[in-house]
This record gives sequence, structure tokens and C-alpha cells, in this order.
Amino acid sequence: MEAGYDYLLRPGRLRHRLFKYFGIIIFVFGAILLASGGAYYGYAANARADLDNLNVTLPSAVTGESKSQATGVGLESSGPSIELSEDLDTPRLSVSAKVLPGMSMLAINTNQLYPGEALSAGSWSNPWSYEPLAYQTRLLLEGFTPIEPGSVAPAGALDAATRLIMPSIGIDSNITELQILNLGESRAYETPDSVVGHIPETANAGEAGSSWFFGHTESLTMGEGSVFFNLRLVPTKLRNDEDVYIITETGETRYLYLVTSSQVVHQDDMALYETGQSTIHLVSCVPRLVYDHRLIVTGELVAQKTES
Repeated sequence: MEAGYDYLLRPGRLRHRLFKYFGIIIFVFGAILLASGGAYYGYAANARADLDNLNVTLPSAVTGESKSQATGVGLESSGPSIELSEDLDTPRLSVSAKVLPGMSMLAINTNQLYPGEALSAGSWSNPWSYEPLAYQTRLLLEGFTPIEPGSVAPAGALDAATRLIMPSIGIDSNITELQILNLGESRAYETPDSVVGHIPETANAGEAGSSWFFGHTESLTMGEGSVFFNLRLVPTKLRNDEDVYIITETGETRYLYLVTSSQVVHQDDMALYETGQSTIHLVSCVPRLVYDHRLIVTGELVAQKTES
């Protein structure tokens, strides 16, 4: 007769099993979170340890002399105030500028194609149309002439650039002027959406003074592209004694900058500064998946070309 009352105990046994399985699931989920957190912490620590390798400084492209670190002029996150006190009307350029390297023509059919970083992003959908980046660089550098001393336009004289190209690392992007957003208790610049963003209070490309441009390394949550994903390749190229060029397009004129340094700073120490020369500064977040530092790639204006 006692066995006939087993149905009364089944609900309790069922609840016990459910609690048991639920506990196991919670334990496994917690273990996964703990392991993931530990793995991410280890990755972040290792990635930050490698940031020093991104600091490279070459002699000035304009004077040939070693450069000292410029003094930062603050651009705080609470507001867009920028104080540029340097005299921008007197660019310090020299005819001894290193402008264009001797580059041999590379036949396309002698270069093997490899996936991933070997192809520029624009060629992924049609690899057969791919041209080696060195070949593209060679073509893009044709026709530039060195800028003579005193011929650089003063700040505010030129239109804003609309395109930025770094042929050796496959960057080719439109440029937009960043707007100031009102965040209630503070103001800040908008983030560029799948383009390179220019800080409008700084010099325009081709002018005397420092031009500042920002772009995403990658934007996993906001979907704003990865226009500067390959910017992290610049320090290695500089260490390998490769010339890295930045080309900006302003209407019918293109301006050529030679990269002379790369620098990493913590996001809390990020500030715009004025060099007193005609320079360009490209900024993106590093390291990947951590993004708490900023990579600043700096180039000096060396040449220009007017499209016919």
C-alpha cells in the first residue's frame, strides 16, 4: 500500500532534480565567465606590454634633424576647447626635404597573392583585380613636386580635405568634418562613422600647422567601420626603414606627407598639440579589444601635386 503513494513524492523529486540541474548550469556558466575574464585579463596585460614597440621616431623629413616631443595642448573630454598659440604663418621648411624614394616598377604577375593582410580590403571581393600595394604606391607618388620654403598656405587658407590615402597599408577613405555634440553636462566631438574624421579647429591638410584626423581601429558594437585598422602596421614599417606616405586630397590638389613618428599614449593623456610645422596626425585606438590607448602617427608635409 505504501508504494501506492509514490505519486505524492514525484513533484518533490522533480523539483529537486530541477534545482540540481539548474545549479550545475549556473556553476558551468560561472566557470566559463571566470575563465573568459581571466583569459581577457591575460590578453589585455600582454597587449599593453607590447605597446612600447609602437613608439618610433625618425629624423625630421623637413630638416633632417632629430625631433623632440612636442608639448601637448589639451583637448579634454568635457569640452572641445583648443588653444593653438603657435605662429602658423611661418612654416619652417627646408629644400633639403626627403621627398620621393627611388622605387622600381614591380610587375604584377611576379607577386603571389595571399589572403588576409596581403590583399588590401578593397580587393577582397575581387582578388584577381588586386595590384600590389608597392605598385599602387609607386603610381600614386608620381607627379609630386617638393614644396618650396615659404610656399605653404597659412592656416585657414585652404578648403578641408575630402580624401585620405595611405597606399602602403591599403587605407583609402573619405574625410568628414567632425561636429560637436551636446551631451548635457559636457560636450564632445562625434565619432567618425566609417570615414576619417577631421577636427575642424585644427589646420586643414596642406596648410601650415598641425592637422588632426581620427578613425576607428574597429567598431565592434557601434558598427562604425575600421578605417584605421591597418594604422598599427606603420611602426613596423618605420622600424624596417620603409617610407610611409600619407596623401590628402583637397579639390584638385593633393598633399604628400612623409611619416616620421608613431607614438602611443593612454586615453587619459590624449591631447592635441601644435608642432609649429606643417604636420598631419592620425589617431586610432590600441590595442585591439582593449582600446584604452591611442596610437598617433605623425607625418610632415613634403610635396604637392595639382591634378590637370
